[in-house]
Amino acid sequence: MIWLLDLKTSTTMATTPTFTLDHPQLGSLAGRLINRQHADGQPVTEPVVHFRSIPYATIPARFSQSVLLTHIPDHFDHRPHADFTQYGAACPQVPQPSGRGSAAGGFVPGEETITYDEQACLNLTISAPVKNIPPKNPLPVLVYVHGGGFIEGKGHVSALHDTTKMAALAAHEAMDVVIVSIGYRVNWQGFIACSDLLDEAREKGEPAFNYGLRDQRNAFLWIRNHIAGFGGDPDNLTAFGESAGAASLFIHACSEVPLFRRVIIQSGSPSVVGSWTLDEYDAYYHCLLSYLGIAGATREERLKSLRETPLSRLLDFIRENNISTMKPFFGPEGEFFPTQPFWATQGEILANCPWLDEIMIGDDSGEGLVLAQPLKDIPASFFIARVRSILGDESAGRVLDGYAIHEGMDEGLFWQHAMVLMGDLIFSEPTHSTAISVARGSCGRGRGRGRQRIYRWQFCLQNPFPGSILSYTTGHHFVELIYLFMTLTARFPMHRVHFLRRQAEEMARGWVRFANGLPPLHEAKPYDLETGSIMVCDMLQGWTVRTRAEDEEISQQDPWGPRRYRQWEILNEELKRAGRTDQGGTGSDNEKIEATRNQLLVELLIPGD
Repeated sequence: MIWLLDLKTSTTMATTPTFTLDHPQLGSLAGRLINRQHADGQPVTEPVVHFRSIPYATIPARFSQSVLLTHIPDHFDHRPHADFTQYGAACPQVPQPSGRGSAAGGFVPGEETITYDEQACLNLTISAPVKNIPPKNPLPVLVYVHGGGFIEGKGHVSALHDTTKMAALAAHEAMDVVIVSIGYRVNWQGFIACSDLLDEAREKGEPAFNYGLRDQRNAFLWIRNHIAGFGGDPDNLTAFGESAGAASLFIHACSEVPLFRRVIIQSGSPSVVGSWTLDEYDAYYHCLLSYLGIAGATREERLKSLRETPLSRLLDFIRENNISTMKPFFGPEGEFFPTQPFWATQGEILANCPWLDEIMIGDDSGEGLVLAQPLKDIPASFFIARVRSILGDESAGRVLDGYAIHEGMDEGLFWQHAMVLMGDLIFSEPTHSTAISVARGSCGRGRGRGRQRIYRWQFCLQNPFPGSILSYTTGHHFVELIYLFMTLTARFPMHRVHFLRRQAEEMARGWVRFANGLPPLHEAKPYDLETGSIMVCDMLQGWTVRTRAEDEEISQQDPWGPRRYRQWEILNEELKRAGRTDQGGTGSDNEKIEATRNQLLVELLIPGD
């Protein structure tokens, strides 16, 4: 294997340092050399090569499973063959706000125009330390899976999620890693489900649904097949993802296909967006057909028309109906899981994953603050009535009391408390109950029996940028991404001796340490049922490690509020109790509990007339 350093003149940029790798399987590949300064102007401490948007699979047709690649295609997208100095395409989606007024505080340094292509979006980006190319030692591999509610996201072609700073930090501190970020199909392209597609798939002898999840699986298989040529160890993969990305990784850990050795779950679980039966998916599918004016009498006619519809029309449906999430398919028809993960069982399934060694799981302190808009017009009386109707008076009373929600309260205060409750229901309670399930599964069992070790964290830093609804909000959903990749540290306030930048670096360092088989913080201990050790990053002390008892006491003085362990446990207890005692429900206890939780999500965030 050889590598060459040259200079390539790009049509879109000035002279770009280029690194050319002779990969043993893929041939000659050109990547971008990051050896002087990062996109924000900060100096590079260790040279890194950035191979942008390498294709890992092809898409035979809309709503078909992707096909894993074993070579670099002669023609994949608009770029020259095997030239990975520029980003390729993302999956077409409704664009999200950027620039001033966005949560990132303006355009991210180095951000380029994003291109979208339905057929050429299955690509991945690799950051590798130059000092290990040609490979001398097989390095741990970090794989990032972006979030976005399964409806949007482009972390593999995004300057915000640029992994070169993480890779350079790791190399500078002698904890070298190779970092990969993957793209996959989202919205209708990745997560449509219906009886028409199920019948078609069965006729073809192919698996149905979850196209985006199977894209991700193909990306991990490609990494395992080819990462050694980039200096990575295919048997030492650590996956990390946030929100829908975290949910995706959790979902993969519920399957029988081993993809990674360690996982970092950031504010996500299979239950993050709820779940639907096939009948519910069918109803949604027919809403789309009606919107598009498709009225074919046969399955073949309907699918043909849908596949020939301009993709922009499918995105119009999402935009005009203010759809913010889509749902993976969990039913047995999708043939993805040996056992379907329900909210009540997902932690236990993760705890028993036979191919996963270590887990790090965490959330943000104020997850529900991003729900301000969908909750702002709901009056306390409606909210309380719906919770009582769904959970019953006794269970509802305990939940509402736990969150200090009561009849006649000030509507502004209710809005604040409702955001906390709903954020906990969607994100924080599943984090807490999953950590308990994994810790319980590890009790009294040696590491030789394959039980996982788990670390736990919570993030409580502010969004430091003015101009958006999330400005100066503490611990809102996804805020840790502003810190983790360190791509915005030059924009951070400089007071307190660059306090925020130092916490971002410590976070990135922790993720790298974990990928190297070390505790994320030097003093971190695995989470257990006795002490409940947790890593907390807050605006007062930065990153610290506490027991649950210490955290409960210390956080009573936190300006943003105390940790809500007991509220999470009340939510868990009462959701299970209400679901099991629902005389009107059908199916198993787990199915009835799932239906109860889904009803809360739908009726409290999307209330009817």
